[in-house]
Amino acid sequence: MENSPWTLVQNPFNTEAIDFKCDSSAKRDFETMKLEEEFWVKYLPMYPKVGEEALRVILPFSSTYLCEAGFSALVVLKTKQRNRLDEENDLCCALSSSNPRISNLVRKKQ
Repeated sequence: MENSPWTLVQNPFNTEAIDFKCDSSAKRDFETMKLEEEFWVKYLPMYPKVGEEALRVILPFSSTYLCEAGFSALVVLKTKQRNRLDEENDLCCALSSSNPRISNLVRKKQ
């Protein structure tokens, strides 16, 4: 396919797109899985042309969101009460998607 994310829109009769649209297991997975994290990771090898087009459209939105989330977290960290020069570690904790297991950490320290 060409580099334009609109190629699929301009040529919807591409056989891979038709096969993908008729795939009932893909439809079921699309309704139950997280879009970019699970669904396209699973179906990209099976439908590479359609998957690449979808990722070209999806990725800018997620990266913009992550960038804005990072700036928001930094604004919260950079208050007059916490005016440090190095907030790298604090920012890593603020942006982490994993949940801390405080009880495990406390138990190991005791």
